[in-house]
Amino acid sequence: MAGPADQRRRTIDIAATAEPPSSLWTDLSYNRAHEHVVPWPRPFDGEIALMLRFSVFGVPVGLHWTFALIGIIAIRQNPIELVVAFVVGVFIAILAHELGHALTARAFGARPVKITLMGLGGLTQYPVTPQLTPGRQFLIAASGSAVGMTLGGAVFLVRNTEFARDLFDYGYMIGVGIVIAGLVWGALNWLPILPLDGGNMVWHALEIVTPRHALRIAKVLTVICAGAVVYLAINLWDNTFGAVFVAIIALQGLQIRDPNAVQPRPKPSPADESSLLSIFDDEQRET
Repeated sequence: MAGPADQRRRTIDIAATAEPPSSLWTDLSYNRAHEHVVPWPRPFDGEIALMLRFSVFGVPVGLHWTFALIGIIAIRQNPIELVVAFVVGVFIAILAHELGHALTARAFGARPVKITLMGLGGLTQYPVTPQLTPGRQFLIAASGSAVGMTLGGAVFLVRNTEFARDLFDYGYMIGVGIVIAGLVWGALNWLPILPLDGGNMVWHALEIVTPRHALRIAKVLTVICAGAVVYLAINLWDNTFGAVFVAIIALQGLQIRDPNAVQPRPKPSPADESSLLSIFDDEQRET
């Protein structure tokens, strides 16, 4: 029969092999932040929150119901067939973008990796481990837009060829969706604004040089760049929606917590104190 010491040892062994809690998960948009700040319901919180789940190259993918917002925004006066074709193109481009992140992270040893596609974007999640150095995290952040822009650029070059037009009736609108979501958004995603890929690239590049001040400098650059984009969107492009969108993104990026900061040790609760005292009682019984 196992004694109290053996039971405590077994409990420690189980805790050491247990799966890390969800708070250790990270995503590319909020890389290495211990708290998620997303404008949509949290991914993989339940089956009801997702319209579809599937796997690509061994990476689980969840399609969130908010992805349908892309079609609602695009419908306006357009025929429903063209809207569906456009959404299919956007879906292909965003999935390719997130697979760029996911497959690169997996190549560097991150396990497990998962993707969620949702309204106006996607999310790649993976656990942060010591082997994911700042240089590797820079490559993970850069790989998404690199894949998306490569795909979007290739479609842009062939979109007006006879071959592309003869594929099928709505192939052109699928190509438009791929170009906009892959090439255009991929380029904008490299702006040095947290939590965009460009902001994460700046953050991890700075970590190589100055780990303690990297996030603080990246946040300063986020404020400067986002402020410039908001000013241009309002005064030059007359795009209030774009200005608000960029401002919201920047505010989310400023909420990222520095994983290198020293966290204060939490005070033990009465239940913790009683459990600690019970350990001494067990040791006295053993003796």
